[in-house]
Amino acid sequence: MHPSNAVQPVKASPPAAPLISLVIPVYNEFAVLDLLFAAIHQATDHLPERFELVLVDDGSKDGTREALADKVKGCACWQILYLSRNFGQQSAYRAGLNAARGDAVIFLEADLQDPPSLIAELLAQWKAGYKIVTACRTSRKERGPRRWAFDLFHRLFHRMTDGVMPMNSGMYGLVDRTVADHLNAAPEADLFLPALKCWYGYSQTQVYYAREERAAGKPKQSFMRLLRYAMNGIFSFSELPLQWITLLGLFTSLASFAYAMLLLGIKVAQFAGCFQDWQVRGFTTLALAIFCLGGAQLTALGIIGQYIGRIYRQLKQRPHYIVEKAISSNSNESRGIH
Repeated sequence: MHPSNAVQPVKASPPAAPLISLVIPVYNEFAVLDLLFAAIHQATDHLPERFELVLVDDGSKDGTREALADKVKGCACWQILYLSRNFGQQSAYRAGLNAARGDAVIFLEADLQDPPSLIAELLAQWKAGYKIVTACRTSRKERGPRRWAFDLFHRLFHRMTDGVMPMNSGMYGLVDRTVADHLNAAPEADLFLPALKCWYGYSQTQVYYAREERAAGKPKQSFMRLLRYAMNGIFSFSELPLQWITLLGLFTSLASFAYAMLLLGIKVAQFAGCFQDWQVRGFTTLALAIFCLGGAQLTALGIIGQYIGRIYRQLKQRPHYIVEKAISSNSNESRGIH
């Protein structure tokens, strides 16, 4: 065969680099947008992976909504979802997760307290075979009551849920596409994604970092919103409060029975001539019993009401969020309800 007629081997095209989606909810974060994009570029420009930026505007009122489209011009692959109102951080994360197309998804916060510089380490653990990589805080800058509340919640949640998620962790972390698909299929109305993404199992590991102060602006989560967030996590992943009601009822019954036996014993002894100077004040005893039992009953009803409220919201099947407008680097505008 003539050399010119020899069949030349076909060179295989190199596999495309994996696509990594960065999901970032933003709510009134105009002051930090420039710093956010600069930090993301610095953390990802030297990495071999392809990156997709998924920004979810959660009903901002400070100019963030209008500024986002201009800020993403330096990014090759991006999506912006504009929600019709403020649905809350967890719903915004869900919206971004549903839109993300990456082989892995990294959850970030816009305030830069969780540094994007950790992205390379998250990806290194993912490429080592872990499907869930959770970023855990070794320290944090908050002080005073807010810090005490954070520490109390993490200890309490860890004990009440048998450690369903690592201590001192939150949303910051990476999930493989397999886990992302499970999260997208979750029907829960009251989401607590920090724990839910760990609940599915699979191979997991942690990376550690020191949490920074906000790069700019003020915290958007009020104390009451954080309290509701904490209660949502506990009631979504623990049935211990219901068991505590049972124990409270048992303790109250035993204490009442013991007190009744004591009073009966005193009465019997008084008939025999003993304890003649002892008097049981009927009104005081009755008032104390009413207040104690009334408080215990209201507490029990409040705990039960938390679980019933979750059942009620689940049965209503209202959308978790509404996308008023969605734009991306390679598609037309779209709208949707999810």
